[in-house]
Amino acid sequence: MIAIEAKNICHQIEGFSLNDINLSIPKSKITTIIGPNGSGKSTFLKIISQLLTCKCGEICVYDKPVECYKKKDFAKTVSMLPQSKQSLPDITVKELVSYGRSPYKSLFQKGNTSADDEIIEWAMDVTGITKNQNRMFHSLSGGEQQKARIAMALAQKTDILLLDEPTTYLDIAHQIDVMEILQQINEEYKITIVMVLHELQQAAAYSDFLIALKGGCVAKFGEPQSILTSEFLKNVYNIDASIRFEDSYPIIIPNKPIKGK
Repeated sequence: MIAIEAKNICHQIEGFSLNDINLSIPKSKITTIIGPNGSGKSTFLKIISQLLTCKCGEICVYDKPVECYKKKDFAKTVSMLPQSKQSLPDITVKELVSYGRSPYKSLFQKGNTSADDEIIEWAMDVTGITKNQNRMFHSLSGGEQQKARIAMALAQKTDILLLDEPTTYLDIAHQIDVMEILQQINEEYKITIVMVLHELQQAAAYSDFLIALKGGCVAKFGEPQSILTSEFLKNVYNIDASIRFEDSYPIIIPNKPIKGK
């Protein structure tokens, strides 16, 4: 089954353009968008999430155009975790995770229902942050903050989770920790995950499918081992490199950038 379908997506922003993006993202899989800087990865993810409106074309979620969703219904179907650049107010971890229940609350509802509390506890448990629930969010390390943000997105209880560079700014241990959590979420709860990553080795090791963008166009789409080749690295990243796989993990040994590209 297809979770997300992009049809002839075009968009221009600040001198950059996405050009005729057509692809289908499968349900209950991990799909990662890769590509060099400025290729349109985050822009495309924002269009899927409705943070940006494309100039032409259409995004469908479960065969329904996104503009046909009511805002609350869309927020109950798709959750989006942007890059963590903005500071948050002085709140506890549990208060932050509670924000994920906002689409389910009426205008005059104060506090959480017992069902809300159960889902919040579940989200914190899945991400391993229950022990930090009463700590102030700003007092946590970067890795623990990111797990709390993922818990907030999970508390929306959506079928689809979008993440923009979820491991950026984290050390290698926390990067792996976050990726393992996302893989567990996908395997146990069949949540469709679409994310942007720069780290090719992590993208290949933890993803079912890769979407490679270059210059606002789809360069490749498919399973990691069929995409990541020396020829791909040359054409998309302009580097001369050898690559081999050990199980699902690629070993990439770059030689040098290709001059003139």
